[in-house]
Amino acid sequence: MEPEVHVIEKYFQTNLKCLTMTNVRCKGRKEIDLLAINPRTNEKYHVEVRVGTSPGFQIRTKDTYTFKGRPHKIGLDYFKKEKFEHPYVASKIREIFSDSNYSKVLVAWAVQNEGVIEKGKELGIEIWLMTKILFRLIADEGIVGARDDILRTIEFMSLLMGKHAFKSEEAIEILGTSKRFQSHVLEFIIDRARKEEQSEKANE
Repeated sequence: MEPEVHVIEKYFQTNLKCLTMTNVRCKGRKEIDLLAINPRTNEKYHVEVRVGTSPGFQIRTKDTYTFKGRPHKIGLDYFKKEKFEHPYVASKIREIFSDSNYSKVLVAWAVQNEGVIEKGKELGIEIWLMTKILFRLIADEGIVGARDDILRTIEFMSLLMGKHAFKSEEAIEILGTSKRFQSHVLEFIIDRARKEEQSEKANE
């Protein structure tokens, strides 16, 4: 199981109180990342995960291709055709969920723009951001003292970042030399400045 799928599975179990199945095999070497059902509400989910943290890795409406014609697998058109509505996938979901309704969820780290989320809704695909899932896991009291590796690690990191990241000279010394950390801070500053500028224009 991919690490990010494991994290998302814990979110469904801990926060949404769901029973889950991961890496569900289908015909034609197809595979479903995660299926979940809340036994109390009977809400059902088909979840696919495409998480990449590099700045250029963003989900978009139309996929892009290599010079050999292979998809980069970052377009909604690709996910609709190959991951959510492929006949082999649809057949496996009917086998498990019967003909009942279920939500189609694509988890990503980032999208190209807000229009991608709106396009997803038009296609019947909900786009959930990994950052929000992590924040909700951190905020859930259910992770405190958990014996699960993923939940315990998230608890440790939330304590570290919440209490020490910008107060500890040791943390600043270590993180300050990380180009990855500097890049994230710069992105945050630029994004905040852009939002403030848009807010000021809206108030003029």
